[in-house]
Amino acid sequence: MEEYRKHLYILIFCGGGGTRLWPYSRDVRPKQFLKIGGPHSLIRETFERLRPLVSLERIFLITGHDYRDEVEEELPEIPKSQVIVEPARRNTAMAAGYGAVVIGTKDPKAIVANIWADQVIQNPEAFRGALLAGAKAASDGLNLVTVGVTPKYPHTGLGYIKKDKVYSAEGAATVYKVEKFIEKPKLPEAKKMVASGEYLWHTAPMIWRVDAFLGGLKIHSQDTYKRLVTIASVLSGKGSKDRINKEYLSAPDLSIDFALAEKAKNFLVVEGEFGWRDLGDFSVMWAIGKKDSQGNSALTLDGGEWLGIETKESMIISEGKRLVATYGLTDMVVVATDDAVLVIPKSQAQKVKKIVEALKEARKKDFL
Repeated sequence: MEEYRKHLYILIFCGGGGTRLWPYSRDVRPKQFLKIGGPHSLIRETFERLRPLVSLERIFLITGHDYRDEVEEELPEIPKSQVIVEPARRNTAMAAGYGAVVIGTKDPKAIVANIWADQVIQNPEAFRGALLAGAKAASDGLNLVTVGVTPKYPHTGLGYIKKDKVYSAEGAATVYKVEKFIEKPKLPEAKKMVASGEYLWHTAPMIWRVDAFLGGLKIHSQDTYKRLVTIASVLSGKGSKDRINKEYLSAPDLSIDFALAEKAKNFLVVEGEFGWRDLGDFSVMWAIGKKDSQGNSALTLDGGEWLGIETKESMIISEGKRLVATYGLTDMVVVATDDAVLVIPKSQAQKVKKIVEALKEARKKDFL
């Protein structure tokens, strides 16, 4: 085994909400705990996909208090000491930082692959290959690494990465220097970027040595860095919980992209092809689901049933002891849960988040 693999750790993020799959995904049951087109939850599938890379003691999870029980129930193999619980939601920069200092205390040479638990990967072996290529590139401590895939069409809801010169090639994965990150472009810009062949969709995994990551934050996000240094200094001491809580509550709410990726000049990107799907809305869920002869993808759970007549190319979810009947629908999404029903054109699936925003404004917390 190459030396860098002896220091490779996995940090799985499983604390997010996910508003674009409402009402199937809720605050009490975010999408990482849902079964999407298979017998296992997304978090379980994520764990199984990564398990061949490292030994069990080098897989850590980071989540919030609200989901700790669900995480431990889904992944009982993971020791509770490796389930890191954030005191509060402070976005991905603090989550990655907290995970990094916990793992770095165990292994100062640690290389951490930060992986989100709510994505669909159709070729796990190729995905693991891309992560290993990224870990090798990050092993010298000079590089921060992310992962991208070739865009299939001009998507306006995703981030893009412009490739620079080739840095290295590892098997089927090529590693490039990053020229710049672009977040959610307008459609005309997205069309130009896809046509140029110079851009990748940003698939979210981030890989770095702990010292390189903290060094980047020290330069580009000093407030975040200071909080993490304090947390690292008190991790195993008396009263550490209260001090960590205090630092967390006063930490800035920043994404990794804003805190570091869009500013640092030492980013690399691994270009891989591993059947990645961003589970951003019901149209994606329909695309990856099993279809009937009319192109419908139906999910019936906990005694739910569906009767479809002259219904085509639609996504149907019936959850609970009820029958959902549809007639004459094409390209629609119909989701029925115990206390809410959603009906929306499949082409407008991204707009579900507007419904969630309206519910928040109306303070209808019971439906969120």
